[in-house]
Amino acid sequence: MANISTVLIVRFFLVFIAVLLISACAKKAPPASTSPNSATAAEDTTTPNKMTASKLWNRMGKRLTFIQEGHHGPIIYDFTDTNCPYCHLIYVTEADLIREGKLTVRYVPVAIIKPSSMPEAAAILQEGNPIAALQHAEQEIGNSMTSGKPANLPQATDAIGAATQKTITAIKKIEENNKFLQEIDVNELPDIIYLPKKGKLGLITGFVSQKQLLALLPKLQQ
Repeated sequence: MANISTVLIVRFFLVFIAVLLISACAKKAPPASTSPNSATAAEDTTTPNKMTASKLWNRMGKRLTFIQEGHHGPIIYDFTDTNCPYCHLIYVTEADLIREGKLTVRYVPVAIIKPSSMPEAAAILQEGNPIAALQHAEQEIGNSMTSGKPANLPQATDAIGAATQKTITAIKKIEENNKFLQEIDVNELPDIIYLPKKGKLGLITGFVSQKQLLALLPKLQQ
């Protein structure tokens, strides 16, 4: 009996020690929320929300080819096609604000409406003074809308083997502008992208009145 009692006491003591060791190890183990994988996941979900607006805005400035009118006031990007009547109406609306020093517009030529859009946009872009070329094109479009006659816009040669290097370069830049719209899933014109003082980038699709633009200006970053 004495031997049996001794064995039971020893077994009880060993089990007690094992329980203490398991408990101590459990207290030292880090909680799941502080593991490397959890920390990385949390960082991945919060970082884009903080950086999307500024990063995308900066990338647009480097990636897109545009014609800038104005040097004062907040900047907006206006995606325009020579065969888009509403694009012309917005151009006229923005012109007053540009002249008054209230707005800077970066016109991004794209070619998505008609086959003639590409050679017309390339003709504007490859000019030595693209601002003057854009203004002339918009004047022709305006005259066309008033008279009902087709606009007589210059077209760059885009036939295979006949295009100059200047035209080829212009077409590639316009294709890159087109690609950007596809990437942000936009397939209608006109489009305005702006950087607000707070929050993510804003996108306006369709015609915008001068009253709407004036209401938007105070909300934009300078």
